[in-house]
Amino acid sequence: MDHWDPAFVNRLAAKRHVILIDNAGIGRSEGQISDSAAGTAQVYIDAIRAIGFNQVDVLGFSLGGAVAQMVALNAPDLVRRLVLASTAPSVGEGLVLPDFTAFGKLKEAETLEQHKSAFLGGFFASTEKNQAIGQAAWQRITSARRYRNGFVDVHEEDKQADAFTRFLNPDQSSSGSYDRLHELKLPVLVINGGDDILMPTENSLLLFKKLKGSAGQLHLFPDSGHGFLFQYPENASSVINNFLDQ
Repeated sequence: MDHWDPAFVNRLAAKRHVILIDNAGIGRSEGQISDSAAGTAQVYIDAIRAIGFNQVDVLGFSLGGAVAQMVALNAPDLVRRLVLASTAPSVGEGLVLPDFTAFGKLKEAETLEQHKSAFLGGFFASTEKNQAIGQAAWQRITSARRYRNGFVDVHEEDKQADAFTRFLNPDQSSSGSYDRLHELKLPVLVINGGDDILMPTENSLLLFKKLKGSAGQLHLFPDSGHGFLFQYPENASSVINNFLDQ
């Protein structure tokens, strides 16, 4: 939770109650990181119910968007509205695979400089303008909290990578979201940058088209990629808040 951009989160929190949760084995949470999106989703389902909420709005970003899909599918009574940011459905016809080189840099980073380089390269376009925006976002994220928690250990990241790999594995399709998205009856906002290389923007279009049972909406931001939430924190939070207020 310490790795969210305060410029984005604080704008959401100005209008609504926001809960950030470190999943099992991540940040300050004890337990073991799950090796599947469905397993990770169950931790969130249990945590939300343990806190005492009967219904919440759920926002999932990147791999968290895969998890958010499974939260809504496996606990439909719990989710009022769903926001899927920079993410993709599980494997199926039309899915575009990500840039695994960029993923590898994020996964293998150990030093702060390696994490910064992977963040800037994977989340922002290589132009001088976008890299400067990324630098500003990195500074906000790394300086906002006095006792900021560290990154997930590189060995533990293997489990998160396994979860994503399983989500994209045809042999594991029965436990994914692709063939179940029609089950979603709630309003869903699919949101992304116009040129995402980590979770290709084509998959946001695919998600939107698969949401036949919901009041689906799609919003793409120009001149941005995976890190659009950090590139356009004011506009992105406004779009999300307006969707949640409808």
